[in-house]
Amino acid sequence: MKKKVAVALAAVLSAGLVSAAQAKRPVEFTVGSEYYRETYREYTNGTERLMQERGNLWSLNGGIKYSFNDRHAAKIEGRYSHGESDYTGQYMEDSYYGEAVIQNVPRRAYDIRVSYEYTQPLNEKLDLVLETGLGHRTLKDLGSRVNQYDYDRKNHTLYARVGAGLDIKLPRSFEINPKVAYNHMLHGRQHSYHNGYANKFKQSGGRGIEVEVPVSKRFANDSKLSFGPFYRGWKVPDSERIYSVDDDGRLWNAREPKNYTHEAGVKLQYSF
Repeated sequence: MKKKVAVALAAVLSAGLVSAAQAKRPVEFTVGSEYYRETYREYTNGTERLMQERGNLWSLNGGIKYSFNDRHAAKIEGRYSHGESDYTGQYMEDSYYGEAVIQNVPRRAYDIRVSYEYTQPLNEKLDLVLETGLGHRTLKDLGSRVNQYDYDRKNHTLYARVGAGLDIKLPRSFEINPKVAYNHMLHGRQHSYHNGYANKFKQSGGRGIEVEVPVSKRFANDSKLSFGPFYRGWKVPDSERIYSVDDDGRLWNAREPKNYTHEAGVKLQYSF
C-alpha cells in the first residue's frame, strides 16, 4: 500500500513539474538584427526635389515583453542602426539639384518604444494582436566627418503608435505574423550644425507607417526564430520658420523642408 501511495505521489509531482515547464513564461527576451536600404528626400515648392540621401544600414535590436496573462502584455523595444549614405543636392539656393554629391556620409539612428499589447484568440490557429504605445526616434547625419564644409544634422521625434497583427499557426510549429502599424508625430525637432552655428526647427504633423511579414519557427522550449521583410516610412511637412539677424545686420529666415523617409529590408530575430 505504501509503495502504491509513493508511486502515485511521484506521478503527481512529475505531472506538476511537466506542467510548470510547459507553462508560458511571463518574461520574454528578444534579440535580433536588421539590414535595410534607406532613402531620405527633401522637397521644396511642393514637389521640387531639394536633396536626397540613400544608403544601407545595419541594426541591432532588442526587447523585453512581460505577459500579465494570456491576453495582456507590456513591451519595451530598442534599435540602434548605423551605416553610410550618399548625399545628392545643391551647393546654393540658386544652383541645381545634383550639383553637389558627397559619398559615404556616416548615418546613425536610435529608436526606443514602450507599448501595451492585447491578444484576442479568433480560433485555434489564429490570434489577433493589437498594440498601442509611445516611441522616440533619433537620426544623425555626420556630414562634417567627410567634408569639413558640410553640416551635421540631428532629428528627434516623439511619436504615438497603434498597430494590429495576426499570429497564424502553420503545420510543424511554423507561424506567419503579419503586422501593420501607424505612427503619429507628437513632438519633432530638427537641429543643424555648421561652422559653429546651430539652428533648431520645430516640426509637427509627421506621419509614419510600418509593415512586416515575418515567418517564425517555434521550438519545444517555446523559443521562436523569426525572419522576414519589413518596410518603414515617414512623411514630415515643412517645419516652422525661424528668423535671425546675421553679423551684417541682415534679417534672414529658414525652415526645414518637407521630407520623406523610406526604409525597406529584412529582419532576423530570436525570442526566448
